[in-house]
Amino acid sequence: MKRTIILVISTIVLLSACGQEDSSKEQSKNEHESKQPSTSVKQTATNKDVQGDNYRTILPFKESQARGLLQDNMANSYNGEDFESGLLDLSKQVFPTDKYLYQDGQYLDKDTVNAYLDPKYSKDEIKKMSKDERKSKKADQNLGLNPSHQGEKDPEKIADKSPAYLSNILEQDFYDNGDTKGKEIKGMTIGLAMNSNYYYQKKKNGETYSKKLDSKKVEKQGKQMASEILIRLRENNDLKNIPIHFALYKQSGENAITPGEFMAGTTAEKGKTRINEWKEIDQTSALLPSETAADKDERLNNNFKQFNNNLQAHFNNFTQAVGTVKFDKTTAKQLSVDVPIDYYGKAETIGITQYVTEQAKKYFDNIDEYEIHIKDGNNPQALISKSKDDDEPKVHIYKNSN
Repeated sequence: MKRTIILVISTIVLLSACGQEDSSKEQSKNEHESKQPSTSVKQTATNKDVQGDNYRTILPFKESQARGLLQDNMANSYNGEDFESGLLDLSKQVFPTDKYLYQDGQYLDKDTVNAYLDPKYSKDEIKKMSKDERKSKKADQNLGLNPSHQGEKDPEKIADKSPAYLSNILEQDFYDNGDTKGKEIKGMTIGLAMNSNYYYQKKKNGETYSKKLDSKKVEKQGKQMASEILIRLRENNDLKNIPIHFALYKQSGENAITPGEFMAGTTAEKGKTRINEWKEIDQTSALLPSETAADKDERLNNNFKQFNNNLQAHFNNFTQAVGTVKFDKTTAKQLSVDVPIDYYGKAETIGITQYVTEQAKKYFDNIDEYEIHIKDGNNPQALISKSKDDDEPKVHIYKNSN
């Protein structure tokens, strides 16, 4: 979901992961330690005066070692943004922004993350591989966290018996507030993006089919994978004695126009190699207006309908606004609204923006965060936003939007 915090951190790509079988732990340890972050970072971080509710970032900025996978591996773009920003919000509950500096995940590279997303190979599968194939697939390390296909080649049978549950892994690294050189990592968050649907093709380049995955099984698989990742992460000397937070995110489907939601989270305290307890996260994303939104908050759903009616009554070139809301249990926490208009002039845009701002204060003031985008097609005309710390919404009208 688009929110003000996303605009602030939109350049941050947050990816992560780790994994290894017991039989190859020593090899994994060497691989991970060879990719430890450099300590040659200049002694600086982003300014406290512009921090707000966000993390200060160690400078110069180091991009994630698995950069690019967030865009490549998510079912749709709504999931990507929501997973990234939502994971950062969850991290703030474990690693407060006034005590920790942020850095993109530096301990896992793209090849390693991709290897963890593979299915586990059976012994027979490995035996049948050529030497080059074993090398390219890292089969001897057998890093895959998704279920083994057990030699099965039929896409339909794979979809039924051993679909891919894990789609992506994000890593976030945290340092002491005074450690602007990034010398010693103090905390880590690992996000696991799980599939709600498994997509496959019966023939290469043929029609794509989907199988809906059972939510309880998806969550169970995610928890098992997190436990395995924790063991593997602890093999790295840098990560033996830091708290590591895990969060499970269930993606929405490929054609969905709303993002997914986080299902559960847990923190493995310093030195712990086992996860004993998970905290359930009750999140729901919904369109406004919709039956799903009405079931969570009927008043908000009705308010959004009235918001639309009022705009239609005052502006002839307005059609209908569409909103996406994120609920925490039954409380609306975040709202994003697109207001489409046909652009006729700056004066009219100013008038619509002023009126929408008034209506937002009337109908959405009890929501922690909201963004309202006024657009002419794909051209932004104005932005109205409010965070939980703002007394009044912030308004920006673009000068060169056409």
